[in-house]
Amino acid sequence: MYEAFYGFRDLPFRLTPDPDYLFLSANHQEALGHLLFGINEGSGVVVITGEIGAGKTTLIRTLVRNLDAQTTVAYVFNPVLSALELLQTINADLGLPATSTSKKELTDALNRFLLSQQAAGRRTVVIIDEAQNLEPAVLEQLRLLSNLETERAKLLQIILVGQPELAEILARPDLTQLDQRVTLRWHLHPLPSGDTGAYIRHRLQVASDGRTSVVFTPGGIRLVHTYSGGVPRLINVLCHRALLVAYTREERQISVAVVRQAMDELRRHRQETRSLLKNRSVAFNVAAAVAMLLVIGVFSVVAASRGWIPQPWGVAITHKDEPANGSAVSVVTEKSGAGQQDPQPTGASSETLPQSWSLLTPQTVLVSPVEVPPSNTTPEAKASTVPDPTSATPSSASVRKEKERAATEAFLRDLRAVNMKESAFQASDALLRAWGVEGIRAGEARNSNIDLAALARARRLAYLPFSGSLNLVGLLDLPIILEIMLPDMQDTRFVLLLGLSQDQCRIFLDYERELPLQVLSENWFGKGYLLWKDFEEIGTRLTVGSVGLNIQRLHRLLAKTPGAGEYTMPAVGETIFNRQTEASVARFQRTQRLTPDGVVGPLTMILLYNTVPTYSHPRLG
Repeated sequence: MYEAFYGFRDLPFRLTPDPDYLFLSANHQEALGHLLFGINEGSGVVVITGEIGAGKTTLIRTLVRNLDAQTTVAYVFNPVLSALELLQTINADLGLPATSTSKKELTDALNRFLLSQQAAGRRTVVIIDEAQNLEPAVLEQLRLLSNLETERAKLLQIILVGQPELAEILARPDLTQLDQRVTLRWHLHPLPSGDTGAYIRHRLQVASDGRTSVVFTPGGIRLVHTYSGGVPRLINVLCHRALLVAYTREERQISVAVVRQAMDELRRHRQETRSLLKNRSVAFNVAAAVAMLLVIGVFSVVAASRGWIPQPWGVAITHKDEPANGSAVSVVTEKSGAGQQDPQPTGASSETLPQSWSLLTPQTVLVSPVEVPPSNTTPEAKASTVPDPTSATPSSASVRKEKERAATEAFLRDLRAVNMKESAFQASDALLRAWGVEGIRAGEARNSNIDLAALARARRLAYLPFSGSLNLVGLLDLPIILEIMLPDMQDTRFVLLLGLSQDQCRIFLDYERELPLQVLSENWFGKGYLLWKDFEEIGTRLTVGSVGLNIQRLHRLLAKTPGAGEYTMPAVGETIFNRQTEASVARFQRTQRLTPDGVVGPLTMILLYNTVPTYSHPRLG
């Protein structure tokens, strides 16, 4: 929104963990140094803790970027898994067989891989983010994995990253054996006041390629630090809002007045949210009480008619139109028609899932009943309802603007009302259905948590975490789950993007909504999750030297891309990824505005399939 005005190539205060934006305070620099040292020394288990928003994930992604080519990494960023699922995830990330349901088979395959890695002089590291969410059984499985070793060295290094309660969990008596294997611990602290200004200037410099035209005054920086307490995520939220405020004023200096207005807006949004939740809570309690009275009333009538409850005055209640077989009375709800049972959602049983998690397809629309005022019977009253032909008719532009405003307010209100897990469930289920596969089944939501990678594997789809811009989203042309963070919310919400145009987007949250694209520009900071399909099972991470029939299939696919006949292509039957293959891949990447490195990764594969019309998949139409 304000990027062009300030000359940014990117939003400087996005909430995504982009290593390009890592600011190495003294504490962060020491943490990174300890991590690199621990990996080089072959430490068994390393634990990194920090408060929410302290920069843990950004630090870890910077670590991965700084590791040499002799280190293989498995990065588990969604740890809400069973012990079996954790093994499957690690093996899959390392390119090993991962479909077995036997822990022994998976561990044996991993052990063979680790031995071969050590023989080749390579290291293997497993990084688990948000590790405070791991269940005790999974932590025990990690302890067993830490036992994979030779007489001289550990075969597997494990890095656990999480919030401060991770240290408390590891201190439990039943986890003593794992805690004793921790060789390095580090806690990330908030930025001190002197580093907050340097952090802000660093992000502005990165976003503008060193040519920033905006400056935060010393007073504005002090106010940012006071508000945020030095927590990088809170600094980002406030600075992003301050830039929006300054942009509306066409100012390039972020003063105390600008920061204070941004703070007021954030606090006002938070107060409105609390008021909304309070009102909804009261309304819910009233509705629950009414519903309970209705249930008791219906039960009393049915029970009395069956003779379950003795009638106090000896009067029997009968129903002349009651079916002879005594079938249960059908209750009509808003969702069901007269005499119909409320249908169960396809693919999952509502008995095994939280009641608030309704499985809605992208086509589902819930319409609230509209109160119809009583009709007036007098001629005067009827005449009063006839519009005055002389009254001004609003222009189509103003009508559209008002509709967009109302749609935006409704979306933001509903987004605040839904909790994080419920929004994740709805978005994940809708994404699966957008691909034409079965939605989330009973038993696939363990402890109210969703493992999208496992859901994708079970349906022969591939899962890809995303970090980028709306331009890249449009280029990939696939439905994508977006992480939305409103300034007044403590945690994220998830929505599904189903359509994208120049100034509009189609979002699924409870139902499909047409919204101004500005809603995403202001509240999405570049993080998302998408599914794709490797139709030819070619795979990813392919580079010069890769060998196999999948390389042959890659050559056939490259030959089908537009303009392929104008260049010298590798032989279709060739099974080796050679320099000619690398040049062809780089040429294709250049036409698609990707980095032309000649390496086949997920983005390259998605765009390859997009350019060949024979591969059908959902698009952002």
